[in-house]
Amino acid sequence: MGDKRKVLGGRGEDLAVRYLRKRGYKVIERNYRCLWGEIDLIARNKGTLVFVEIKARSSSGFGLPQEAVDRFKQRKLVQVAKAYMAQHHLEETIATRFDVVAIHLTPSGPEIELIKDAFQLG
Repeated sequence: MGDKRKVLGGRGEDLAVRYLRKRGYKVIERNYRCLWGEIDLIARNKGTLVFVEIKARSSSGFGLPQEAVDRFKQRKLVQVAKAYMAQHHLEETIATRFDVVAIHLTPSGPEIELIKDAFQLG
C-alpha cells in the first residue's frame, strides 16, 4: 500500500473510531489479521459483536467508499470474522453483524455514513 493510501486509511480509521465511540460502540480490536485477511475494527454495540469495515475516500473518482465493499470483499470479511470467533472461542450463535463506515474526506470536513448490518455472516 502506498504511503498516501496508508495515511488516508489511518485517518479514516481514527475518524471512524471516534464516530463509533460517540454512538456507544466499544472497540475491542483494531486491524485484526489472520490467514484470510484483515478486519478494520471489532467492537461491541448493545450486546452485539460488530465487525466493521472502514472505507475512506478523498474523491468520488472511484465511486462511493461503501461500493468498495463488494461481494468478494464481503466473503473475505466473513472468513476473517469466523476465524476471529473460532480463535476467541465464540459460538456462531452469538449476535453478530457487519457494519460499514463510509468516509468521504471533503475540503469542508469529513462526511461519515454508518451502514449498520451491511451484509450477513452466512
